[in-house]
Amino acid sequence: MIITHLSPYLQLTLRLPAWLRGLLTTGYVMLMTLVLIQPSGEPVVGPAAPRGFNMGWEIFMTGCHLVAFSLLTVLLWWALLPSLSWRRALVMAVLFVCGYSFLTETLQALVPDRSASLFDLTCNCGAALWVAWQVSERQSVLK
Repeated sequence: MIITHLSPYLQLTLRLPAWLRGLLTTGYVMLMTLVLIQPSGEPVVGPAAPRGFNMGWEIFMTGCHLVAFSLLTVLLWWALLPSLSWRRALVMAVLFVCGYSFLTETLQALVPDRSASLFDLTCNCGAALWVAWQVSERQSVLK
């Protein structure tokens, strides 16, 4: 990958050691797991969900899913870059994110005040695919 055309900050992040990339990504996955699997009525992290249906809350949470799973895809891709080609790292990141999304949605069904959501699963996988498309478009420009 040609990194001379990138900002100094981005060049620095691409040069971080593989172990540090993996550690940061693992930490993010652990934090996401805690947030996604916690009860919504009495969460360990973040605000409690309102009782009953609230359209504002649903829109906010959908946005959170899109941002969180987009970032997860980028972090996984970034963590895999030292050992895989950018395409293979991207495919692996998307596959992991979609599998992880399925797993967390399934586990949410076991939490007393939570349920699995096909809509959330679709948003999560859609975010991963959108990020993959964006990365792919930018990689072709850098070549």
